[in-house]
Amino acid sequence: MNLTKIQQKIVDTKGNVIVSASAGTGKTHTMVAKISHELTKNKNHRVIAAITFTIKAAREIKDRLPVNIVGSFIGTNNSFAIEEVIKPFLKDAFGSRYSCDITTDYSLKFDKFDDGLAYIMKNSTLGSYLDSNKNFIFELALKILKKSEVARLYLQAKYFKIYIDEYQDCDLTMNEFFIYLTDVLKIELFIVGDDKQSLYIWRGANPVSFRKIFSKKSFTHIIMSENFRSNKQIQNYSNLLFTETASLYELKTNLSNIILLNCTSSDWAQKIKETWNKDNSSALLRTKNKDAEACSNILDDNGLIFKYIPSIPIDTISNDSAWLYQAIAQYIFLDTYSVYDFIYDIPMGTEDDSNLKRKLEYYLTKITLNNCDKKFFLEKVSDLAQFLGYSSQQKDLELLYETISEATYAEAFEQEKYKHRAMTCHSSKGLQFEQVIIFAEDFSLRNDEDFYKHYVAVTRAKSKLIIVDTNSYWAQKYKENLSLELDKYNLKIEDLLQIR
Repeated sequence: MNLTKIQQKIVDTKGNVIVSASAGTGKTHTMVAKISHELTKNKNHRVIAAITFTIKAAREIKDRLPVNIVGSFIGTNNSFAIEEVIKPFLKDAFGSRYSCDITTDYSLKFDKFDDGLAYIMKNSTLGSYLDSNKNFIFELALKILKKSEVARLYLQAKYFKIYIDEYQDCDLTMNEFFIYLTDVLKIELFIVGDDKQSLYIWRGANPVSFRKIFSKKSFTHIIMSENFRSNKQIQNYSNLLFTETASLYELKTNLSNIILLNCTSSDWAQKIKETWNKDNSSALLRTKNKDAEACSNILDDNGLIFKYIPSIPIDTISNDSAWLYQAIAQYIFLDTYSVYDFIYDIPMGTEDDSNLKRKLEYYLTKITLNNCDKKFFLEKVSDLAQFLGYSSQQKDLELLYETISEATYAEAFEQEKYKHRAMTCHSSKGLQFEQVIIFAEDFSLRNDEDFYKHYVAVTRAKSKLIIVDTNSYWAQKYKENLSLELDKYNLKIEDLLQIR
């Protein structure tokens, strides 16, 4: 893998490492290089865990790794806590009353930890707290580790390193769990994140926890700030949104790559037409799905053909069976997604053996040939889940059927084929486009969360950023608050972009 000096330093640094990786700096590329390097150097039976927030991110890491990962865990945060700690060691920590096959249903809500435990004992189901800022799964996993010596010995014997992506989105309980792994169990951690890209404060994400690790003596802190995605003007703009990166600002005289477009709610699409290049990839990003879809329709009416990429129903499934519904949907929608891809997506590093392949082909054939018969379809999906050792909640099955029954949802699985897309800022994270169109009114810049969302949207752009200013109340707030931020550096909005 081709690496910059700072990326090579990260790969070569031993022990606990925390990396601050700004947008466009190649963090996934660097993480994959480090995993490959350390798996190749490893000479004993122990393996690694690579932990992400989404199935998509875990799949990307798997796809990029050029080394043998059999036995290693590559999956989501919740899957790691459930599969590696809760399911195998709940009985050891809390007694034989919890000797049961556990399923998950995060729609089941409760106030207290003991209520959650009682629900497991009675219904064999993991739920979640009513308070979205609290995390029952990781609180339970941590308590199990503290109570069960067997659980601690298991993790110590199995893993020599755990790699955690997007750490800025960890909540306080998740952070406590991971720090316990290294402080008490002495398992090395590689943490990468960017507090400027924290989009989940509303559900308990705590970027302060990420920053606090910088000063831990047991960690080496390395900063990645060189943006390989965006041009210098867009880098300047995004860097000035936060004090810690403001020093990277460099004076630019050519300001043609960022345009603040003065317009009205009725003529904005026509004005974009004058500044937009149809030959370059582009994205229109809004904070709400309904706004992204409405804008896509308006652009289409004005001859700018954008494909609205919807959020799919199964994206709301967050339990340990979520990967299964994603895999089934891809198998149905995508000709390029085979039974081998399905096997590769099974958590816990399941190997490709002929018996498993035959069984999966049997179930998947039944599912795909009968997807017009809802009752039969749901039964066969449930049978497949049971075969693979997973539970199937009725509401999740319904979400899957809703997904595969609507042809337009297929576009979410093959969106790369569309040059011009309309979607939410959240959906765009991890993507890049030559041109990005955003609306000033979506980013009033009143608080940290507004700045984080704005930063993510802006840094999707490689060569051009168009900010639509319809002179609404919230668009005015955007300009006022941006001006206040730039005053710290004796700069004005006009120093960073063109106003048209």
